[in-house]
Amino acid sequence: MLNVDEHITIPSNVSYENDLDFQHLRDAGQQYIENLSRKLWTDYNISDPGITMMELLCYAITDLGLRIDQPIENLVASEEDNFKKMHEQFKSAKNILTCRPVTAIDYRKLFIDIKGVKNCWLAIHTLPMYAECNQANPQISFEPFEGSEYTTESFNIKGLYTILVDFDEEEEYVEEDIIAAIFTKYHENRNLCEDLVEVKKVSKQCIRVCAEVQLENDANEEKVHATIQWNVAQYLSPSVRANSLTEMLDMGLSSDEIFEGPILENGFLTPEALEKSELRTQVRLSDIMNIIMKIDGVKLIEDISIDNCPPKVNSEDGDCNQNITAKSDPWLICVEPNHLPVLCDQSTFKYKKGFLPVGLNQEMVAEFTEELEAEYKASTEKSFDDLPMPQGVYSKIKYDTVQHHLPENYGISKYGLSNTVSDERKVQAKQLQAYLLFFDQVLSTYFSHLEHVKTLLASDENLQRTYFFKAVEGINGIETLLENYPKYQNNVENIIDKLEDFNERRNELLDHLIARFAEVFENYTNTMYKLFGKEKDSVEANIITTKNRFIKEYDIISSERGLAFNYRLPTQWDTENVSGFQKRIALLSGLDDYSRRDLFNDFISIETLERDTIADGIHFEYRWLIKSDDKVYLSSQKDFTSKQRAINELLEVLKLVTNQNNYVLRQTETPSQRYYVALLDDEGEVIGRQYNHYYATEETAKEKLAETIAYINNLLFDEGFYLIENILTLPYHTKELGDLTDCLPLCLDGCNTCKTMDPFSYQVTIIFPGYTSRFSNIDFRIFMEDLIRRELPAHILPRICWVGHIDGALSQIEKVEEMTNTDINITEVSISDIEVSEAVEVHIDAEKETSETDLYKIVDNAEDYDMRQIQKAWKQFLASKKEGPQYMASHESSKQLLCAMNQMNTIYATGTLHDCNDDDGENKNRIILNRSALGSL
Repeated sequence: MLNVDEHITIPSNVSYENDLDFQHLRDAGQQYIENLSRKLWTDYNISDPGITMMELLCYAITDLGLRIDQPIENLVASEEDNFKKMHEQFKSAKNILTCRPVTAIDYRKLFIDIKGVKNCWLAIHTLPMYAECNQANPQISFEPFEGSEYTTESFNIKGLYTILVDFDEEEEYVEEDIIAAIFTKYHENRNLCEDLVEVKKVSKQCIRVCAEVQLENDANEEKVHATIQWNVAQYLSPSVRANSLTEMLDMGLSSDEIFEGPILENGFLTPEALEKSELRTQVRLSDIMNIIMKIDGVKLIEDISIDNCPPKVNSEDGDCNQNITAKSDPWLICVEPNHLPVLCDQSTFKYKKGFLPVGLNQEMVAEFTEELEAEYKASTEKSFDDLPMPQGVYSKIKYDTVQHHLPENYGISKYGLSNTVSDERKVQAKQLQAYLLFFDQVLSTYFSHLEHVKTLLASDENLQRTYFFKAVEGINGIETLLENYPKYQNNVENIIDKLEDFNERRNELLDHLIARFAEVFENYTNTMYKLFGKEKDSVEANIITTKNRFIKEYDIISSERGLAFNYRLPTQWDTENVSGFQKRIALLSGLDDYSRRDLFNDFISIETLERDTIADGIHFEYRWLIKSDDKVYLSSQKDFTSKQRAINELLEVLKLVTNQNNYVLRQTETPSQRYYVALLDDEGEVIGRQYNHYYATEETAKEKLAETIAYINNLLFDEGFYLIENILTLPYHTKELGDLTDCLPLCLDGCNTCKTMDPFSYQVTIIFPGYTSRFSNIDFRIFMEDLIRRELPAHILPRICWVGHIDGALSQIEKVEEMTNTDINITEVSISDIEVSEAVEVHIDAEKETSETDLYKIVDNAEDYDMRQIQKAWKQFLASKKEGPQYMASHESSKQLLCAMNQMNTIYATGTLHDCNDDDGENKNRIILNRSALGSL
């Protein structure tokens, strides 16, 4: 049976330190020598030159081992700007362990950190709605359906909050300014599918305490009285004390416990302190007695009682709520919900010393009270410090040849040999230098790799190699030892280059860095390999770029994974002000740009050509295009009689167009022999080319080919999506739905359905343009949908739509002119952007005689297209919400957005049936249950 208490861990120290043990290395080296050359070499004494060289190499290995054994901060330290570069290499505790607010305690920390806020609490904002269970015409409303013949039900909108604030009365702050600061802070840290409706001063319930206290003879009655009032007030409505980093460490807390929650400005707040300062539901007399008895100078309590403070005389105004309905008794007072108990100014405290009553000097009481308040304020003036980042000590890692450490009589030191020695002696020295150069090169390469540790263990997008070569330096006459010394210096065609498998090794290193955050990219990697092939460099480059960017921005996408966008900022379009969830999904799926921007384009489309001949009559042919506003970059080599065949080829083309190896430059048959760009399929056949774009020279054609690939690559990966929180479309300030219900997806089947009646709470609509290269692929859609459901907070329900088809937007043909008995012969009319799911009819007036060709005009009805419609409605809604009163969008913009959202349809490519045993991967658009839309004949 699996033992759940056993955990597989990676040991922190994997070194056996054999590289630091000179004797172990020497013994192992001598053993190798004996095994290899025992028939030729029998003298293993210390004076033998071979043993001397082996010992020197063992010493060099220990030197390398000592450098490897340095603390990691030393290995990654930089010579210049070490502090800045160390913080780029590693995430500090303050940046990687904190997160945006998630829980109520997190939000309380955030708001208590604002000057002028003594304490605050989050309360659920109650907003009931009513549903009329009319199956034919379901309705919801903010008001009950009086006298309805149908069953009615009620439900509460979830995710709306009210913040109750206990203002610091001693501070000179304007309450309106504090409320505005709370709203600003909240919307900078708003969670998905949640919103703040109001911020208001907490209602107070005044508690009167009457007590007679016997004091010690040496007690200071003014100090005792000030302390009793302060401590009782703290019991009823406690202040939250901030801590410094040192104080948090002294509590024995670990770094992840210290930095749990949001980044603050005025010290650290512990969850325990916040839990103790929650709004009380009851006040016990026994607790107050216990508080008083613990104060120095108190001997005993002769008499004490508590009750609700009676109404003021002559109906004087006050903060205390006098309409108390909670039940109480002499020992316990129940506190009204969302009320703060405070000490009533009608409370009385009488003191005795022995049998004599003691009077109080109120000026001295005020002085002692000021001291207690000053002590509390001092406790709040802390800073939110970061744990110090180890800086390390930089030391240049440079290999120095071992040859200089041999005795000088070997003749290969930096001083060399005397000019008087024989040529034979000089040649022998050169031979020894060449022999030892092999060992020098191995050690130099190891040292070079150690020097680049900080580069390998970083998200460096400019890194182009994982093996590093370093030519050996310092050897006299090294240029005479090598056949081509410059070639050796530049590592041209060196063995170190032949070992390099950059993509594989770089992916392994990045996976190691990602695994340190308990993240994996296996699903994304496998999906990309499946769609585009493992052998393509562009796929590998995309995966490496995606991993690099993920690591670089991990502190943001980790801490903001549940964060919503801030709809109060002035810029709402062409901005990176999107939800943290959206950023995380983008970086996990290789989306280059997660900003909110225009996503609709019709630059990849199917062109419909109308042919009208006497022999065949009117028929249509189809051609795929990749274009910009003013240029067609590629077009199909042939026209197709079936639109789906054109689409199928276009899907295959999109897998080939970003690889330069799939292009050839062809020459025209004209005398000028101009060049044009052609695209080849896997079998080498031309399937696409540039029409009407010819280039005089091959160099110009190559430049234009590079431009074409760059444009198409940018076009294919110009991906994004819209995330719309349904709660934002609810007019909870005006409470007027009006005809918004006409656009809501209500499903109130007798109110007995398993589906929720609430179309707003904790629901998001996620909209993808379904016509891009990856988004049109069913396998990538499956990956994205699984990723979204895994990463989205569990309490939020997503609706995922893949809007549009690669065929483009919806258009229609309008016959505007008929021409008879004319010499005009128009044989082709381009009809672009015809939605694949729509049947397009061309109405021909059969009663009239026509010539070979009729003229048709293209009328673009792209306004009816889902993707463009949702983009327009979403943009208008955000603009209206930013400018509206209380940041509430107008009724018209809300209606347009809701209608656009709930009229969308997910478009799938035409599916094919196939044998379940057919696993050759050719059927890319398989019909899958619940994932394919089946049409009608």
